[in-house]
Amino acid sequence: MLALCAQAGLVSVGVVALDGSLLAGNASPSGCSPRRLEQTPRKTSVSATRAGMSCRPSWSIRARGGSGFRRCKEELERAQADEQAAHEANLAWRAAWEAEHGRRLAGRKPTPPDPAALAAWKINTTDPDTRLMKRAGGRSVQGYNAQVVASPEQVIIAAQVTQAHNDADQLEPMVAKAGDALREAGFEEPIGIVLADGGYWNSPAIANVREQGIEVLIPTQDRRRTRPSKLAPRQGDEAKRIEAVLSKPEGQALYRRRQQIVEPVFAQTQCIRRTDRFLRRGLAAC
Repeated sequence: MLALCAQAGLVSVGVVALDGSLLAGNASPSGCSPRRLEQTPRKTSVSATRAGMSCRPSWSIRARGGSGFRRCKEELERAQADEQAAHEANLAWRAAWEAEHGRRLAGRKPTPPDPAALAAWKINTTDPDTRLMKRAGGRSVQGYNAQVVASPEQVIIAAQVTQAHNDADQLEPMVAKAGDALREAGFEEPIGIVLADGGYWNSPAIANVREQGIEVLIPTQDRRRTRPSKLAPRQGDEAKRIEAVLSKPEGQALYRRRQQIVEPVFAQTQCIRRTDRFLRRGLAAC
């Protein structure tokens, strides 16, 4: 489809926009903690099925004699290990930044993960791949985070369904996915500028994308905010560059195109076409 649009001249990539939206999964809203999973007898799988948490055969807790519960427990333990690894990577990045600039990085240091928090975590037993997600000012959704890169003509260049609760780590992989999709479609024009909201702020990722010759415009602060922010302002060379661009009227006009480009894509998909929930289970099936 992208190749046909490109041949018809319906795709331009001088400016593209990236955004994400929460889509519900085909999952029961209830969940289980590791402690409950360990204490759950095998007969509970029958009651869980009768309570509306029945799954397709590959996920069925009842058919697999409790192996679904064990898989859920392993998923939670893996998530805890990933969180600890991310914390250590963040500390390493901060130390490298401070060594390079010869001064301490302002702002609050990252809080280490609580080892006891695993007992309170929950996972969905209907579809363990789904996550309980919530955006600011919105309702909670048991599902996935859908990412989209769109052209000014509102043609979807790349799409990806993720389990990420926020968008901070989605900029670099989505730009790479969009570039691959354009090359496969025979589109020779490179992406010029990527527009995204503040949730995608990730200074190292922005720098990596710019090294590919692609400009990135992500606001460092919410200019509509009327109350002082409790968080430290964005810092670094990328923050200074973007702030200088957005301080000018032409930079502000350019960034306003983000809303016009990508947000209607989700509006048409979720509101007009009513495609706001996956029917199949599992991340691989989405």
